[in-house]
Amino acid sequence: MEQLPNTPYRELKGGRQIAYAAGHLGPGMLSQFITTWLLLFMTGNAGDPILSGTLVGTATLVGRIMDGVADPLVANWSDNIRGKRMGRRLPFMLLGTLPMIFCFLMVWLTPQMAQTELARFIWLFIFLNGFYFFYTVVVNPYFALLPEIAKDDKQRVFIQSFVSVFGILGMGIALGASGFLINAVGYLGAGIALSVICALVMVIPALIIKVNKDYVPAPAPNQTKNLFKNIVGAFQNDKFVKYIIGFATFFIGFQLIQYNLAFVTTVSLGLEKGMASTLFIVSVVCALAFIPLYNVFVKRFGTVKSLMISMASYALVALLIMALPQIGSISGTVLGFALMALLGFPYSGLMVIPNVLVSEIIDDDYRRFEVRREAMFFGVQGLVNKLATAFASFAVGVLHDLLGSSPEQSLGITIVAPIAAVFAIVGFFVMLQLNRKKADAL
Repeated sequence: MEQLPNTPYRELKGGRQIAYAAGHLGPGMLSQFITTWLLLFMTGNAGDPILSGTLVGTATLVGRIMDGVADPLVANWSDNIRGKRMGRRLPFMLLGTLPMIFCFLMVWLTPQMAQTELARFIWLFIFLNGFYFFYTVVVNPYFALLPEIAKDDKQRVFIQSFVSVFGILGMGIALGASGFLINAVGYLGAGIALSVICALVMVIPALIIKVNKDYVPAPAPNQTKNLFKNIVGAFQNDKFVKYIIGFATFFIGFQLIQYNLAFVTTVSLGLEKGMASTLFIVSVVCALAFIPLYNVFVKRFGTVKSLMISMASYALVALLIMALPQIGSISGTVLGFALMALLGFPYSGLMVIPNVLVSEIIDDDYRRFEVRREAMFFGVQGLVNKLATAFASFAVGVLHDLLGSSPEQSLGITIVAPIAAVFAIVGFFVMLQLNRKKADAL
């Protein structure tokens, strides 16, 4: 299979594929750091919290909604820009990185820069929203490059596997090493260290991705700049609709666990942040180990069925997260190692498969409709998934406030896992139902 007609960027080969993948380490690391530590940072001092869990959840909810709305806007802009020198994606990645890092750092300065609860909420609201907006400016075009720099599923799975490796490493730093950094230099110091890494790795794609010498900055035959028409056009693709409904439902359950995980390790299991970080590293190592297995799954079962395997296993682990900490005879450290190791399996699939599946849909869409809207598909996926994330972050904060998130009153932590499992299971069966006849057709 050759690249689609008039593709802006040259096909990546050899080590350049891995160099492109390294760019995913930075933004994902910052986002995961917020997901893992923000709520604990703001509410962790029970006697004098910086903000209540509900206010943190509200700021995150609105931030994720605005971030989701930004996805199709940035996608439409990126799909329709005509740049002979840098193409459609690189300008966004380069210009968005520094504002993203600045807003990220400002989040961790909330208690120093604002003294009253209202002022702290406004400060957090502004910079958390800013971070998520510029995160979209950087990440949406980055992922939209995949169908343009790789010509077939074999190459895309190869590249996405390395994207996943670096994404998992970023997650490992945010989940694991960051705990030791926080203990050593505080939340802000840890944030600065991660920001430096992010800035460095985002330079790599700009250096190795080259504009195709035959590229003509002209629209595809049926191209339109109309945002609404492009969004509607994405949903006119029945394969995409089937995918996004099932995955978004599952993704709510996935994010419920993510926002609750730091509390599970530090409160339910009674571990220090340093030991919690060690456990997070275990999940990262296991996720990396399972990537080759998912490559085998994709070749044997296809992308849809492989994704469903990952979803089903995540629902099972969510139920174990609820049940196992209630067994008093097993130490928190042993339980932590077991749960984090099990989480590695679904993590791996969720990092590798979805973007490859969307790239397949993009190829199908161009052949059917002759429209180049790679970023719009990733943008709509981002919009739907971020709305799911917004709901999850808000729900966890509210559940903690209503039912407790302390060792003495921990029902708000415990109840998140079964709720997450329900969403994950429903998402799995929606995917099963909607993709039963076409699971192999993609």
